[in-house]
Amino acid sequence: MNRLIRPLFVATLVLAGCSGPVERYLLPEITGVNTYRTGVRTVEVSTLDLPAYAEDTEISLQGEDGVLRPTKSGFWADEPDRALTELLAAGLDLALSSNVAAEPWPFDTPPDVQVTVKVGKLSGVPGQDLRFTGQYFLTSPAHGHLEKAYRFAYSVPMADDSVAAVATAQSNAMKLLVNDVAKRIATGR
Repeated sequence: MNRLIRPLFVATLVLAGCSGPVERYLLPEITGVNTYRTGVRTVEVSTLDLPAYAEDTEISLQGEDGVLRPTKSGFWADEPDRALTELLAAGLDLALSSNVAAEPWPFDTPPDVQVTVKVGKLSGVPGQDLRFTGQYFLTSPAHGHLEKAYRFAYSVPMADDSVAAVATAQSNAMKLLVNDVAKRIATGR
C-alpha cells in the first residue's frame, strides 16, 4: 500500500510545482462621482449581501448560454463582499460631505445613516453588458426616523472578454450605485 501512495504523492507535488502563479485582480477605484453637501454627519456601509456565485474569489464569467463558469485566468485579490463594500464606502466618502466607513463601525456613537445593500444579480456575458441589480436600504440607527428601501438595476458595458474588463464593469456599476445612494442621502428622498 505504501508503495502506491508514495508515487501518487510525488506526482501530486510535481504537478503542483508545474502550475504557474495565480493571477489576482483588484477592482479599479471609483472616480468622478457626483458630490453632495449634506447635514448627515456619519454614514456606515454594511457588508454587501452577495449571491453565492458572486462571493467566490474564483472569478466566474457568464457564457452566451447563461451558465456561469470559472475562468482559467485568475481570482479576485480580496473577498468580493469585502472588496465591493470597501469600494462603495470609498465612493460614498468621495460623494458626500459626511464621514463614511464600512462596517465594523469604528466610532462610539451610532452612524446617522446606515446603508445596507442586497445584490440580486452581478453577472453578464463578457463583451456585452454586466447586470447589477438588487435593493438598498437606508436606516438611521442613531435617530430611528429613517427607514427607506430602494430597488436598483444597472447595465454596464463590458469592453471585451477579459477579466480586467469585468473588473472595470463592476467598478463602473458600483459608481452608479454610489451616485444613486449619495443623492438619496443628500436629498432625504
